[in-house]
Amino acid sequence: MRSRTRVIGGVGAVVLLAVLVCFVYLETRGGYYPSYAAATFSTLAAPAAGGHAAGDPVAHTDAGALRGAFAGSAVAFMGIPYARPPVGELRWEAPQPATPWTGVRDAARPGPACAQDPAGLTPFLAPMAKAYGSSYAAPPVQSSEDCLYLNVWAPKWPPKNALPVMVWLHGGSNKVGSGAQSSYNGASLTARGVVLVTINYRLGVTGFFSHPELTAKSPHHSSGNYGLMDQIAALEWVRNNIAQFGGDPQNVTLFGESAGAIDAAMLMTTPLAEGLFRRVISESGPAFSPALTLSQAEAFGKAVADLAPGDPHATPLERLRALPAAEVEKLVVKAKQHFAGDTSSFTEDGWVLRQSPQQAFLNGSILKVNLLIGLNGRELSAFRLAAAAPGNPLGNQKGGAAGALKQFSDAARPFFGIWTKPAIALYVGDILTRREAGLDRAANDLVVACPIGAMASLTSAAGQRVFVYRFERSIPGKGQAELGAFHGLEVPYVFGDLRDPAWQWLPFTSDDAALSNLIQTYWTNFAKSGSPNAPGLPNWPAWSDGKKEFLEVRKDGSITAQRSFPPLFSDLSAGDLRKGFRSE
Repeated sequence: MRSRTRVIGGVGAVVLLAVLVCFVYLETRGGYYPSYAAATFSTLAAPAAGGHAAGDPVAHTDAGALRGAFAGSAVAFMGIPYARPPVGELRWEAPQPATPWTGVRDAARPGPACAQDPAGLTPFLAPMAKAYGSSYAAPPVQSSEDCLYLNVWAPKWPPKNALPVMVWLHGGSNKVGSGAQSSYNGASLTARGVVLVTINYRLGVTGFFSHPELTAKSPHHSSGNYGLMDQIAALEWVRNNIAQFGGDPQNVTLFGESAGAIDAAMLMTTPLAEGLFRRVISESGPAFSPALTLSQAEAFGKAVADLAPGDPHATPLERLRALPAAEVEKLVVKAKQHFAGDTSSFTEDGWVLRQSPQQAFLNGSILKVNLLIGLNGRELSAFRLAAAAPGNPLGNQKGGAAGALKQFSDAARPFFGIWTKPAIALYVGDILTRREAGLDRAANDLVVACPIGAMASLTSAAGQRVFVYRFERSIPGKGQAELGAFHGLEVPYVFGDLRDPAWQWLPFTSDDAALSNLIQTYWTNFAKSGSPNAPGLPNWPAWSDGKKEFLEVRKDGSITAQRSFPPLFSDLSAGDLRKGFRSE
């Protein structure tokens, strides 16, 4: 009996010691870094706005002259065509140069959004507003296939110096959204000494559709990725014309959120974008996954085309082009009932994407650009609420908890290796204990944080400077516990537009205004020099394979640097990533 007691006591001591070691490890793995309160940056002012010459601002482009308008402290040129309208025979074709015009074209109003569901972002934002005890309902989106327009914001007129350029790619799952949304007002960012460009690009079935007929007619024997080609065409327009607006075509930063961030990272992997930008800011949109093969994308496109009504003697492509884009989208919905596929996904088409983005990062065949990349603390909470909303199209999810668990396990394996099962067990325990909050944490780590850490490590290994952040700020109020730092929350901070109608349901505080000042300063510093740092700011350490340091915006809006970004049990060093994905 005594020996058994000694054994039990010994085991208990070992377990207790192990728990203590784990506790100490978890407490110290982040290191010790100072924390700075958000209020510290309330006086961090943007440079004084430059004066404007009398009269309407007029700029000259390679297609013709434009008349813009003054917008507060900035000057804005809206609705600038960067390509011909992709309609009729140009639907599902590479963008063509804009048709020149004579005289001075009015550029005081934006062009229409690209063809999309009239509900736009309302199904995404409305459930979150409801969680905060408020409501959100935007007017129906007015969209058109004639939509390849961009907008330029400059801080002063006439321009005197060549300023860094920031080109924004909007989010919206590559299905909805527009570069002209009011939440992308450029006055605040440009006051910090940059020129801002926001663009439209083809979405959904008009932007990401493949079909054997399209492939056969293509000089590159490819189809799909038209939205990415639009973005490349817009960047080419920037290279050729932005000097007329005071921008430096040799100093362009491409930045985006959600789908826009994914698109920006996709462009890091294509030779077609070589020389068009020097830096990328990627907000909550990792691009570290396989793409559809061309044959997979064509098969789904054929399933859609086979449903098209019309002249039986016409080809499937001719019948599709005879339909309005909204009717083609309905055919996509029908095709999905019997055939796996999507029209917001990228295709490894052999021309725009010559390999999967995952493979490009793993083998280092990415453009030599610096990267600022990060995520929010509870990205998936917004999608969880949207999926649960009655009648919400985002709610058509299949697989349930068992399906989610398998997805998590499959996603984790290359990042966690032999530690996959312990990691999944930890996540399952957290989900059982904290329910939705635990599920959000697991999804954040496995679906967002791990791919982002992988992109950071592999970009750094390719010789580029990388800066990583984690945005944990959550807004006090009724919905704080349910949502936390949800997907898209950093956007109003980046644009300095906390009072925009899209965000009026959030009870922002003076700390949020101060935090917005700091984030805009970091973002524009990075665009200017490739580093977010400057005298007087909390130091943001660059990523290294050893420490894996990052900047954390805490729940209360304070700022601190931290190390050990990867989730517990994962490594994400470049060498281990290559081994892990090679064994897949």
